[in-house]
Amino acid sequence: MLRSVEYATRATFNLKAIKAFIGQENPSAALRVIEYITDSADGLLDFPLIGKPWTRAGTRKLVLSTFPYSIIYKLTPAKVIVLAVAHQSRKNKQSRPRRKP
Repeated sequence: MLRSVEYATRATFNLKAIKAFIGQENPSAALRVIEYITDSADGLLDFPLIGKPWTRAGTRKLVLSTFPYSIIYKLTPAKVIVLAVAHQSRKNKQSRPRRKP
């Protein structure tokens, strides 16, 4: 059973960038978007396979419906690890989590 959601450094950076970008025009909207994204990530604890398999083995992509973002994640026996959060208009190459050396 999955117990927690963990955010990789890149995903944390993505969320901060999304909040800053939207917050320039509408701070309350920025908070709503971030809350929606993090609530969606929390939902993966109950439905971990809802995202489709993605380009890198072991990763999945959840396309969000209310706001144009996708969550890239992987599963371990105990947790969901959010690797990145990307705007849906970005090409896969740009939103793909970088490989560790």
